[in-house]
Amino acid sequence: MGKDEQMNNAAVGAAPSSLIPRRAWYALMLTSFGQFFVIFDSTVLNVAFPTIERDFPNVARTTLAWALTSYSIGTASLLLLAGRIADLFGRKRVFLLGISLFAIGSMGAGLAPGVGILIFARCIQSIGGALMIPTSIALALPEFPAEKRSLAIGVWGSIAALAGGLGPPLGAAVIEFAGWRWIFFINVPAVAIVVLLGRKVLRESKGQSTGTRLDMVSVPLGTIGLASLTLGVLQGHKWGWSSPGIIACFISAVVFLTYVVLRSSRHAEPLIDLSLFQHRRFTSASIATFAFNLPVAGFWFSAPLFMQTVWHWSVLKSGCSIMPTPVVIFLTATISGRYSDRGWMKRIIGSGMLLSGLGLLGLFIFLDENAHYFTHYFPFAVLYGIGLGLAWSTLTGAALTGIDHEKFGVANGTNLTFRQMGGAMGVAMVIAVSGTAGVAGSAVAFHRVWLALSLWVAVTLAFFTFAYPKDH
Repeated sequence: MGKDEQMNNAAVGAAPSSLIPRRAWYALMLTSFGQFFVIFDSTVLNVAFPTIERDFPNVARTTLAWALTSYSIGTASLLLLAGRIADLFGRKRVFLLGISLFAIGSMGAGLAPGVGILIFARCIQSIGGALMIPTSIALALPEFPAEKRSLAIGVWGSIAALAGGLGPPLGAAVIEFAGWRWIFFINVPAVAIVVLLGRKVLRESKGQSTGTRLDMVSVPLGTIGLASLTLGVLQGHKWGWSSPGIIACFISAVVFLTYVVLRSSRHAEPLIDLSLFQHRRFTSASIATFAFNLPVAGFWFSAPLFMQTVWHWSVLKSGCSIMPTPVVIFLTATISGRYSDRGWMKRIIGSGMLLSGLGLLGLFIFLDENAHYFTHYFPFAVLYGIGLGLAWSTLTGAALTGIDHEKFGVANGTNLTFRQMGGAMGVAMVIAVSGTAGVAGSAVAFHRVWLALSLWVAVTLAFFTFAYPKDH
């Protein structure tokens, strides 16, 4: 690393004043805007699936489903590698490469003449998204004074939550008025703006490394291990949890990931930076991130499904009906970032988990076959949203507290891998608990889901309370 680059890294690594430079806000908005579309595309295809299926009537549903699954598997399996690459070769370079690949994949998906091209384009999207997500906050955080970084993470997380929640309603509206291909086309001009402005606004930064090489043994094995684990979780309910394919997925995941961990403990440029887990805050917050994202993903999957199968609402109506939750999350997360900077981080996260658990418990108690939206759903969805806004993005700040800015990329990539795996297991848990009755429209099946999710939040809250150190 050259002397000029070291000076630049030092300049952006720790701002000397508590005043937030204008450049910091520009960097945060640009990177968050890019991340918005990656997360948006992870949920929007759920509502587009029936329409796409009608356009390809001769393709089996199990084959078409890979357009959804390939995106989740690709993103989850590459986050760890992406964070490592960004710290080694430059976060700005990797971010712009990722968002460009995402745009290429989006254009390919929109133009896809067949399902094979659509699945391939979604794989390209997932590679771009995986490169972009961990580098987005790693690029923005060094621009903020250390005592204001929780605020930045709160804004970043609130935009991410808003993207996930807006996927179904906005996707349904786009499909209704323009067709399913436009859910991909709309990414392209937005991404072009981010690339053009990002080249001028974003500053390059790297981690301080002993070299500029990757462990080329761990890279493929770690990626295969994470992909196998994600595939097993996502496909378990379809293939059967005791089927040879699922068992093979889990065995290969255990073997490959165990080997990568052991190799990382002695390699000069490890894929997994095990020194991160020497930080109690990072370790406990990452485990809590995994555990808490399980009910988070479970809610996003089950709430619109309940409205469509039990209340028999349209995709557009059910999508619009869940919009209050992401809006509340966005507002609450932005505010919570200000107070977590004042040493209230653990209390904010604990309060958020408690409120989100109570919201899920309220859905379990009050929701039934009668469509009483404003009395039986809305209050508890808002309560859940407030809790999620307090806890979800603040957990990222809790994990990164005390981590050197040189390791922001790999630390965030590792933490996001925990989050992604928790989300995949959340969907699997909903399907396993509800069974086929959930899809068939049984309110009782959804009651089991929300009770299980609320109990899981309670366990997560208990773990975080005892495991995470006290606020300073």
